[in-house]
Amino acid sequence: MRLLTAALLVVLCSAAFAEDRKPPPAKSGRQKIEYGPSYYVLDVPGRYTPAQKYGVIFMFHGSGGRPENYESNYAAAKNKGYILCLPASENPQGYSEDDMKRIVEIAKEVLATYSIDRDRVYVSGHSAGGFVTCHLCADHPEIFTAGAPVSGCLVTPDMARGMLKTPFRVVSGGKDFNHDQSKKSVEDMKKEGMEVAFDEPADWAHNPPAEAWKDQFEWMETLVPPDCLGVLQGARALVEAKQYGKAAGALKKLSAAKSAYVKSRVELVSKAIGEAADKAIADAKAAGDAKKTVDLLSKAKTQFAGSEAEAKIAAALEEARGAASK
Repeated sequence: MRLLTAALLVVLCSAAFAEDRKPPPAKSGRQKIEYGPSYYVLDVPGRYTPAQKYGVIFMFHGSGGRPENYESNYAAAKNKGYILCLPASENPQGYSEDDMKRIVEIAKEVLATYSIDRDRVYVSGHSAGGFVTCHLCADHPEIFTAGAPVSGCLVTPDMARGMLKTPFRVVSGGKDFNHDQSKKSVEDMKKEGMEVAFDEPADWAHNPPAEAWKDQFEWMETLVPPDCLGVLQGARALVEAKQYGKAAGALKKLSAAKSAYVKSRVELVSKAIGEAADKAIADAKAAGDAKKTVDLLSKAKTQFAGSEAEAKIAAALEEARGAASK
């Protein structure tokens, strides 16, 4: 992990992670879930159903705080179909290396247990929790897709270069003792080409009003506009069903999307389609039998019809048919 500042790394301890852990079953409502020497608070919208895809917001407390102190920050998000997850550090005074590892495992547990929209896995935090937000997005962009730190932001140029497709919105009041550091981080992020917004109300101190969190959530909602949300989710569902051509067709509907974030998510789905095509060709060639190779590639050509990968599949099929006829 990249260097953690003293503001983040307050304690070092060796936490014993639970081995052979069995995650609790998915259900609606608020739960306090024990995890090793710590816990996390999970709040799931009522009438949860795996048939729906939910956004998730991971919220990190500041030094001296607990998840319970921050539950109200994004309470309104539940009404919009978001799951809220608030992990606790083992020592309330700060986050250790073990806490950071545990948070990643908690995130994986939540993503595996619930029906989560992988394009809306957002991270926010206050003070030291803001530093956690930055480091998680830098170290695990494959999990956390956008960051919204408040009163605590530390992003180095090196970190920013690894987060060019991770939008950020930083809040730091002019009277916040972390303001100068947050402002410098925003400047570095912009220099490296990151998509970052900065809100710095002159009269806000380290503990901002509820408006700060309201604005952060409204920003999260703009990342994937309603008219794009269903299309993205549908395309991912088609990829999971191995209907790659139809998935590619769905993505074409987003070609005119104005959101840079949506475009970056489209690129990821398109990449998954391309990787699936490469695997289909490799598996077919490894079949060890010319006729079986032709059969597998014929099936793949149907699955990828209409996608950019169709031409690659067709070329491999023509080659296989030539080999089979000899």
